[in-house]
Amino acid sequence: EIGNIAWACATLALRDEPLFEAVAAESIATAGQFNVQGVANTMWAFAKLSITNDGFVEAMSAQALPKISTWDPQALSNIVWSDATLNIVNEPLLTAVSVQATRTISQFATQNLSNTIWAYA
Repeated sequence: EIGNIAWACATLALRDEPLFEAVAAESIATAGQFNVQGVANTMWAFAKLSITNDGFVEAMSAQALPKISTWDPQALSNIVWSDATLNIVNEPLLTAVSVQATRTISQFATQNLSNTIWAYA
C-alpha cells in the first residue's frame, strides 16, 4: 500500500520529493480506497518530512471527514498533528476530531493526548 511506502520513507528520514509527488498523485487518485490507518500514516509521513501538497491534503481530509467517528485515538492524533505540523488549519476536520476525541478520551494514550492537544494550541 502507498501509505506504507510513505510511512517507511518518513521513518527512515528519506525525503525524496519526486517519490512523494508520485505518492501524492496516487493517493489523490485512490483516496476512496484508503482505510483509517492509511490516511493517518500517509498524512503523518508528509508532515514528518515537511512535504506539502495541497491536493493530497484535501483528498486525505475529504476521505477522513465522513469516517472520523470510527477513528481510534492514534489516528485522530496523527491527522491533527500532521495538519498542525504542516501549518494547515482545516476547521471542519478539527471540529470532527474534537467531537470524536471527546467521545473516546478515556482510550487515549498519553502520547496521543499530548500530540492532539499540541495540534490545537
